[in-house]
Amino acid sequence: MMNRKRIIVPLFLLCLLIAMKATSQTQYYTVFQLGGQFGVSNSGYDGAFNGYATHFVFGLNLQDRAYVGIGLGNETFRGSYQSKEINRAGNSPRFNYDTYLMPIFLDGRAPIFYVNNYSWIGVIGNAGYAPRIGPVYDRGFLFRGGLSYVYETMSSKNYTVSLSYGYQQLHRNAHDFKKPFQHQHLNLTVGLMLK
Repeated sequence: MMNRKRIIVPLFLLCLLIAMKATSQTQYYTVFQLGGQFGVSNSGYDGAFNGYATHFVFGLNLQDRAYVGIGLGNETFRGSYQSKEINRAGNSPRFNYDTYLMPIFLDGRAPIFYVNNYSWIGVIGNAGYAPRIGPVYDRGFLFRGGLSYVYETMSSKNYTVSLSYGYQQLHRNAHDFKKPFQHQHLNLTVGLMLK
């Protein structure tokens, strides 16, 4: 628990400083978002995981035509699973799953349709990796893609809602578990975009 605080607090302070700097400059963008993750499929297993996620993204605003940045997340997945392979006794036990992730990912966004002068719909994409930083954190690659709606205000603070489909590889942090999960889920997030 103490190791996690030693990592999370400095990262949060660094992100806050970057965000404060970014709000005064228009060539950068910053996104703070939080939302839910709803399990859809888990290849080879009966059972998918739900959870929540918070993300911070900082990057370059390419003249409001595209946004490219790097993100840091704090996510959780919870649920239960059962192997679809039948064991010798004729049944397979069901196990609980409860883990955290701290992914580092590349973020890309681009408007594709302007609803009016104040809002647009765009595509978003993320690709990255969650390292194992502690005993309750799993590791694995991630990919997400979907749509985002952005409502621009008269100031630099804009509101965003996004829906994406994600793939998350989960290497369970257990000695008796060798095969990683190939987990697929829907992400629904709301957030604040500063540019």
